[in-house]
Amino acid sequence: MGNERIRLMVLVALFAATFAAVQVTARHHRQQRRQPNWEVVPYEVDGWSGFESRFDPVYGGDPSDTRLLRVYRRGDQLPVILYVGFFGELATILDVHTPELCYPAEGWEILRSEKSSAGSFRGEQIQTKEILVDKGGNRRLVVWWYNAGSHPTGTRIRNVYAMLAMSVITGRTDGSMVRVETPVGSDGEAGAKRRVDDFKKRILAQLDKALPL
Repeated sequence: MGNERIRLMVLVALFAATFAAVQVTARHHRQQRRQPNWEVVPYEVDGWSGFESRFDPVYGGDPSDTRLLRVYRRGDQLPVILYVGFFGELATILDVHTPELCYPAEGWEILRSEKSSAGSFRGEQIQTKEILVDKGGNRRLVVWWYNAGSHPTGTRIRNVYAMLAMSVITGRTDGSMVRVETPVGSDGEAGAKRRVDDFKKRILAQLDKALPL
């Protein structure tokens, strides 16, 4: 009986602490709500020329609060599509808004999936996810990562309490997803990867200016 009472008291204390943390998080979030500034991202980036685009239904719906979506091209190369979605509540979309789920849901087959690196962003190493997808012979190379608050993080955050702790400490629940993709053309998958890697290196400094610190 004594042990059961102790366990009950622990649970009550845990729920109380969680509730208090949620209240603190909500208050901090209201006070520190941040927004990206897409206007600072140039249309001309080291030889890459971009133009605005509309959200393609091949991805399904777009749950972001606000987004940057442009198509960039350099010379006669195939285009690179840049999507940066900003979310006020990043944790709510991590397990449902990911190319690993969105592409198959729209009829794309994932031919290959692996982790890779995209250099550094704000002094931290970016760990990306990369997939090669195919739909009716149309192949695309897709690379993406998430930024939790102002810093890059893994492709998913599954531990709710870890996310809650971060938001209590920083006062933030926002974040973003950066996705870069390109068609696979006559230069093959290797050429598509070179194209994406070159563009990523050149766009990171611009995203540093656009995404909230």
